[in-house]
Amino acid sequence: MSIREYEKDGKKFYQVYVQARGKTIKRVRLQKIVKGIETLGAARREEKRLIRDLSTKVAKLEGMGLLWSEVIHRWEVAGAHGHLGARMNRYSIRDHGSRLRNHTGPWMDRIAAELTRGDGRQILELAKSKGASTNLIKRIKNSINTIYNWGLEEGLIKSGDRIVNHSPVYGLGIEDKTEKTPPILTLEEVRKLLFEAKLQNHPWYGHWAFAVLTGMRSGELYALKWSDIDEDNGIIRVEKSYNHQMKEFKSTKNGKWRNVNISPQLKEIILHLRNKNSNCEFVLERLSGWQNGQAGRILRMFLERIGIEKYVTFHTLRACFATHLLATGAEPMKVMRMGGWSDLKTFQIYIRMAGVDVKGVSDALEVLPNNDFANIIAMRK
Repeated sequence: MSIREYEKDGKKFYQVYVQARGKTIKRVRLQKIVKGIETLGAARREEKRLIRDLSTKVAKLEGMGLLWSEVIHRWEVAGAHGHLGARMNRYSIRDHGSRLRNHTGPWMDRIAAELTRGDGRQILELAKSKGASTNLIKRIKNSINTIYNWGLEEGLIKSGDRIVNHSPVYGLGIEDKTEKTPPILTLEEVRKLLFEAKLQNHPWYGHWAFAVLTGMRSGELYALKWSDIDEDNGIIRVEKSYNHQMKEFKSTKNGKWRNVNISPQLKEIILHLRNKNSNCEFVLERLSGWQNGQAGRILRMFLERIGIEKYVTFHTLRACFATHLLATGAEPMKVMRMGGWSDLKTFQIYIRMAGVDVKGVSDALEVLPNNDFANIIAMRK
């Protein structure tokens, strides 16, 4: 704020300049200049009036809250300082932030509180028009809800007299496409894969067998050390994983350690690997294709070579573990615990794939003619 004296046409005048900034949102700034004031007293009164007027306007603008881009940034900062809870690790924070910057671009310079359901519908339709899968659209919606709701709870998203209770995508339905059966190898195909891999002395034989027999994720297998294997008690302690993108070791996906049973066939594989990698700290060899993200492509190429043409990934072997183990009659909760699944909804897919949810249900329904049918026909003749 300032009062400046100046001359015009030989006469003395005063100019008043006032600037007001937001206290919590620094980008909110208003300024005003008034010229031609004839006395210093009038200039001082005008200065006070302008300060009062601009302060009121700034407060009103601040009451509208942050831009959407600012809400995302503050959420990420809160996450970096550990204020979002243990379940929101830095990988999840990075994924949410990247997803929103990639798919909510039109919102970045808009005040978050002014975003409507119409804006939410537009963002989801935009993603769909660009070829986003149903699962990706669901993840976009989840990311918007997660960060917007946090902004509401922290008081960062507010709009004067208008009450904001929900995110712009709250309650918006996402049309599911026809459900497809997840790609998986049949039990015979798994056996053929491992038979041919062993016969041809394929470098990935041990990796594929270990994945199928344990249900461990690729990152967990990569982090597995010989010290994690307790052969005397017949268990493997799984408590670490490797993030290939970040190039670092971390906890398991759900942040919890678990035990994996060593079956007789897994014991055979462990012996095979000990003879092969006894001097290495890690159980499985660091193959170049594993380190550069080519594990799925290598698996598909080998399957095609032995006559199995299915678009599978390395992660498919984990699905094979769950599905085929459940089909043997293993208890679902034990399989779920051993494989490290924390979401029952996700695990239900494997229960359905194995058919254990319907096995034997209709056995008691008998409606066809019994064995005396032929005798009855003969008597009628």
